[in-house]
Amino acid sequence: MKKTNAPGSGKRDGGSGFPVVGIGASAGGLEALEELFENMPTDTGMAFVVVTHQHPGHTSLLPELLRKETGMKVIEAADGIILRPNSVYVSPSGIYLAIMNATLHCMEAESAQAPHLPIDYFFRSLADDQKERAICIVLSGTGTDGTLGVKAIKGESGMVMAQQPQSAKYAGMPSSAIATGLVDYVVPPAAMPEQLVAYAKGPYLTNVRVASRFPAIPNEPFQKIIVLLRARTGHDFSAYKCNTIRRRIERRMNVHQIKQPNQYLRYLQENPHEIDLLFKELLITVTHFFRDFEAWEALSSYLDELIQSRPEYYTLRVWVPGCATGEEAYSLAIMLRERMEAAKRYFDVQIFGTDLDAKAIETARAGQYPNGIASDIPTKWLERYFLSEDGFYRIRKEVREMVVFAQQNVIKDPPFTKLDILSCRNLLIYLNSDLQKKLQPMFHYALKPDGLLFLGPSETTGEFSELFEPLDKRWKIYRRKEWTTAMRTLPEILAQPKNQDRGTPVSTMPEPPVKETHLSILIERLLLSRFAPASVVVNECGNILYIHGRTGAYLEPAQGEPRNNLLEMAREGLKIVLSAALRDCARKDMEVIRNAFQVKTNGDYAHANLSVEKIQEPESLRGLLLVTFRPATPPLPEAGKSKRNRKAAGDGDRIKQLERELQYMKESYQTTLEELETSNEELQSTNEELQSTNEELETSQEEMQSLNEELTTVNAELQSKVNELSQANDDMQNLLNSTDIATVFLDNDLNIKRYTEQAKELIKLRPTDVGRPVCELASNLKSGGLIEDCRAVLKTLVYKEAEIESRDGGRYLMRIMPYRTSDNRIDGLVLTFVNIGPLKQGEQVTKKLRFYFESIVNTVRSPLLVLNGELRVVTASKAFYRTFQCTARQTEGKPIYQLGSGQWNIPKLRVLLEEILPKNTQFEDFEVEVEVPKLGRRKFVLNARRLKQAEGVNDLILVALEDRTPGQR
Repeated sequence: MKKTNAPGSGKRDGGSGFPVVGIGASAGGLEALEELFENMPTDTGMAFVVVTHQHPGHTSLLPELLRKETGMKVIEAADGIILRPNSVYVSPSGIYLAIMNATLHCMEAESAQAPHLPIDYFFRSLADDQKERAICIVLSGTGTDGTLGVKAIKGESGMVMAQQPQSAKYAGMPSSAIATGLVDYVVPPAAMPEQLVAYAKGPYLTNVRVASRFPAIPNEPFQKIIVLLRARTGHDFSAYKCNTIRRRIERRMNVHQIKQPNQYLRYLQENPHEIDLLFKELLITVTHFFRDFEAWEALSSYLDELIQSRPEYYTLRVWVPGCATGEEAYSLAIMLRERMEAAKRYFDVQIFGTDLDAKAIETARAGQYPNGIASDIPTKWLERYFLSEDGFYRIRKEVREMVVFAQQNVIKDPPFTKLDILSCRNLLIYLNSDLQKKLQPMFHYALKPDGLLFLGPSETTGEFSELFEPLDKRWKIYRRKEWTTAMRTLPEILAQPKNQDRGTPVSTMPEPPVKETHLSILIERLLLSRFAPASVVVNECGNILYIHGRTGAYLEPAQGEPRNNLLEMAREGLKIVLSAALRDCARKDMEVIRNAFQVKTNGDYAHANLSVEKIQEPESLRGLLLVTFRPATPPLPEAGKSKRNRKAAGDGDRIKQLERELQYMKESYQTTLEELETSNEELQSTNEELQSTNEELETSQEEMQSLNEELTTVNAELQSKVNELSQANDDMQNLLNSTDIATVFLDNDLNIKRYTEQAKELIKLRPTDVGRPVCELASNLKSGGLIEDCRAVLKTLVYKEAEIESRDGGRYLMRIMPYRTSDNRIDGLVLTFVNIGPLKQGEQVTKKLRFYFESIVNTVRSPLLVLNGELRVVTASKAFYRTFQCTARQTEGKPIYQLGSGQWNIPKLRVLLEEILPKNTQFEDFEVEVEVPKLGRRKFVLNARRLKQAEGVNDLILVALEDRTPGQR
């Protein structure tokens, strides 16, 4: 792929130490140049380079002419000339002039087919070489040359002046520059020197200010300016690089000749429009089609891999944040179309171009660019994807439909997601490191696996190298690495109320709302069926709901605040057994019985039996636990045993009791461990489910955000289209109504689609009739074959034209034509009815007058001729044909001097006739003797005068010939 590269590959700083002023002029520019230099001081400390449109080989006299207007040295530019202050350099004819390190170079245009735009070429080279010291002036000229150069100058914080269009002989070039909104001064050429000198001597361009290590704007007014910007525009620039913002603010101060930041702060407060201009200046980016063309060539190979890896019927998604006026987004669209065609694989492509600047987005949507883009785009692509229109190039429809533009703040608005390509070139360099650290993970999140990240040559992924795999380190092309948990920061999830689980203390569990009266009846009924032992009804957590009988031998209130939990009220010896029984019953869902255990009561031990079972009926109590206590008979001492033996037996019983308690403790411990393990497994499973649910919710949220962003973007695009269509519809409606022609639009089924007001006079139409078949509507036309004619035209696609009459006597010329769409598809019919009634009346009047006139003429016995301005015969009287024995075919349309044998070819007569119309003369009694075929020698007297016609019709000449031949009267 070959392209004409724009100039400007020099060093970052040209190093001239003084401002360099580029002056572009074209047609009518000589007067403006003379006026400019006539008023320019000779000691400005600046160098001036004049670039004009001149044909190759033309010897320019411009240096000699400018020497008469200025005391500065005027030199014709040549290769290797080093710029000096207080000097004027004039570009030679037919070449491109470039600048590098304050040295001029004459360049040959690489493409002879591209428009010759030397002003753009030099301005862009000047911006790249001189940065903020670059100044450009656009003077009189046709076309748009210089417009792209103006953008480049402002992109490097230079200064732009343009001639006031009213003072320009040709306003095309200055008007195009002013339309960018980037021109600092719009003044006549005579007023430019004063503004130019004041700007150059301001603090912005002084070496002291540039080299100072301390910020020119203190932090306090600087922050207040940021606040004003946020309040006015809704955008926060605090995360942008402070030095960049400070330099742009300093430049605006220099434009207004304001030296103190506090004064500029007051100026902003008093002039809100200046805040808009500052905002626009902060958003200026240097962009053009296929910027860094080698980078695009490198990208193309990775696009081939991406295209080959995607399945059929796939939709490629691309996001271009900071798209400015759309060049980068359209470049990607063109490159993708080229690569898909090369691979013979075609996908739907959705490219989202977003930017903060609403006006830039409008420009991008229009897709219209100056002729200067021809130097950035390969010729074959320029011809294929652009239309040339009146000094502009417009992107073709098939490329325009691939891109959707919308206003978006990439810092705070949700990103687009599931992207195959993310191109963010020369945006990150304007943001501070903290904001870059936030955007890089967001870019990773927005891309699909193996998605491509395309950055600018001065940008990098920084400390996020683990997120992206570098594919081309020079041109900053990266591939997204696979997703890992360590790489991704999940969004914070709002805290939700947590339900208490089994680990929640039982004392804090809410109790079920059971009514006392209703519950007591049910419990009494149940206990009676069980012989009413001492019983307690509890829930699974042990909270007591009801107590029946005397339970004091088993339960007692615990110390501290009153509590209603069975385990906390159990006496010594009961708690362990009761806890294990409650747990077994709840787990095994069966009755649990514990017999002959000891409970400490009033300093002694009593034996008891315990049963725990789940209540199954009635339904309202299902799930609760019934705990029943029964006294147990202690074992009797064996007879014959001594007191010592009985004591030993008692000790043995005590040991057995302790062993049982230990066994209960072991079983309880083992059960607790098992339940804990089970709970841990359940918690682990629950945690995994929650994690999975969180991820699903997060994915859903991301998709919703992405979908919402896309809908917002598409809605903005559609709103713009709706406004355009509404405007076009209004224009068309007004145009149709202004023609005073009755027009009706029908669809393929002959239903009404649209009509003009005049059509109501012929067909009884109302707004509610749209969509109805035309055959159902009453007509004021006498012709009954309208429907048949419409069907015939739809079938044959041959338009029909006929004169018809209305019932009130009107006459109309009816035309029925197929309605063709932009893609050459038939979508109904267009019926037009032109009122030709007045025309018919005029024809009738004309016929009557013609008959009247011919009657008079033919009554006159003298021959008469009517000639036009070329002295050709328009008509002749019957007396003329009779006298000269000729016919109308031999006479009409021929010059008078060719009639007969050329007898009227008399020089003096010819002069007299030729003077009648232009000089409004006439002549009488002009005698001639001529030889007339078949009649011999004859003598005639001629009279001629102007024959006045209606307005808009050429006048004629009336010639009367009277035969004065002796013997013929």
